[in-house]
Amino acid sequence: MSVTKKIVSAIIGVVIAASVAFACLIWSRRTDLPSSFQQFTAEIQKTQFLDRNGEPLNVSYQNYWNVHDEMALHNVPELLQKMFITAEDKNFEKHSGVDWKARFAALIQNIKNRKVVRGASTLTEQVIRMIHPRPRTVFSKIVEGVDAWRLERKFSKADILEFYLNQVPYASNRRGIKQASKYYFSKPLDKLSIREMTALIVLVRAPTSFDMYRYPERIDKRVGAQLKQFYEQGLISKDEFETAEMQKIKLSRPSLNISAEHFLDYIRETQPSADKAVVTTLDGHLHEKIKRITRHRIKELSHRQVTNAAVLILDRRTGEVLAWVSEDVSGNTSSFDAVRVLRQPASAQKPFLYALALTKGWTAATIIKDAPFTRPVGHGIHHFRNYSRSHYGDVTLREALGNSLNIPALKTIEFVGMQDYLSFLKSIGFEHLNQGADFYQQGLALGNAEVSLIELTRAYLMLANAGMMIPVRVNEDALMSSPRRVLPETVATLIGNILSDPMARQLEFGFDSILNFPVQTAVKTGTSTDFRDAWAMGYNADFVVGIWMGNLTYEPMSDVTGAVGPA
Repeated sequence: MSVTKKIVSAIIGVVIAASVAFACLIWSRRTDLPSSFQQFTAEIQKTQFLDRNGEPLNVSYQNYWNVHDEMALHNVPELLQKMFITAEDKNFEKHSGVDWKARFAALIQNIKNRKVVRGASTLTEQVIRMIHPRPRTVFSKIVEGVDAWRLERKFSKADILEFYLNQVPYASNRRGIKQASKYYFSKPLDKLSIREMTALIVLVRAPTSFDMYRYPERIDKRVGAQLKQFYEQGLISKDEFETAEMQKIKLSRPSLNISAEHFLDYIRETQPSADKAVVTTLDGHLHEKIKRITRHRIKELSHRQVTNAAVLILDRRTGEVLAWVSEDVSGNTSSFDAVRVLRQPASAQKPFLYALALTKGWTAATIIKDAPFTRPVGHGIHHFRNYSRSHYGDVTLREALGNSLNIPALKTIEFVGMQDYLSFLKSIGFEHLNQGADFYQQGLALGNAEVSLIELTRAYLMLANAGMMIPVRVNEDALMSSPRRVLPETVATLIGNILSDPMARQLEFGFDSILNFPVQTAVKTGTSTDFRDAWAMGYNADFVVGIWMGNLTYEPMSDVTGAVGPA
């Protein structure tokens, strides 16, 4: 063998050895591929909560993966699928992970322009880049090519395309075409125009810098250019192209962004977890409207040291939670859920005392003496009084309840018995009354024992349903429990009649009271000692509403009563 041939053979050997070594290096750097595409979202909390109208309650765009808006490929419009393939990887159905012809053409084009103007990544390589993000280097590109080839050995083209369309990143942390369609157009995919579909294709090319809300005109020009390419490639007809060319994209941010953290916390604590979407009873539009009203009212009363409020609205017939609001003066959702915090209900609990008295033989016309009242408390004597410090002599039970008089309430608890009243309260859902009657003493008649807004509203739900106890529902799919009678229908109906009668409360509230409604509505207020709690409870034929105001720090408000604040 001549010297020249030896040199050539040596060079070839070195090249082969180097190629084998390089191939081995790349193979050794290959990454683990998923056993299924679902494994990436398996560890993320996937239970999605929806309001009663299907609006999402817990969508987060901080996850790396789209876990709530995935779509099966057969639900994606066929034209949109073809657009993505044509624009991003026209040989998708033919190649084995890497489009070598396109990559070679891109290399020549980049050399001619002396900069990278074309990448030629296939959809499969883009999926690999989502699964294993790497620095954009030549070596990474080669590894991605190897992994793309391996991925196509493991999954079908349809699986890869479905994963890509569900996870491709867009601006503002949106992932997948369904989230992008909601974010830009507030439309489902099957309602998009051809121009809007084309926009989704253009926007994926630079998700960190392409945002139509920031650069609408610049991106719209690119959309027009892409539309022309689709027409030239025969993907859309001449009529479709001309129609799309004349259209203007109208951006439409999602109109409703429901924030219901405390409500969802309650569901997670009380309901079994689920892998599928959970349709809750919450009415998102009503919930957000109540939040705005509550925030406005707290700000109006901030000069009177009011910083927190809670509102719970139930459907009277079903017990379904329609709104669950806990707000503070800063305009934010409060850290603690004031719907479940224990506070003194004060006079807001009196209807249940008088309801028990009615079951024991009293009537609405029973006379109770409203006069100065003293009783031994501890080692001393306590002088009880009405809120107004006035005394009205002989009053009927109707007047005593309607005007929320304290002295008649104390005489009523002596009639029914403190232990019997405490047992009755526990039977209608006041589960936090865990002390004995001797602990609460006569103050139990005036609402000195702490309860939560949800407990109190649930008890009013019982009154609104003529004495039938029905559970508070948060999940529309949950089975309804059988109602349980805890009061005679005549008694519960009579209590509602008194609470909705303006004449019954005119002694303390006047005839033209804020508690008078244009339709029959039972209303009761309550104000605890030193103005630490202010309540307004009410119900009519459709709704049961409970409202609390105060300070979660237990600091007193400045002369804010149930009528002044929440009513």
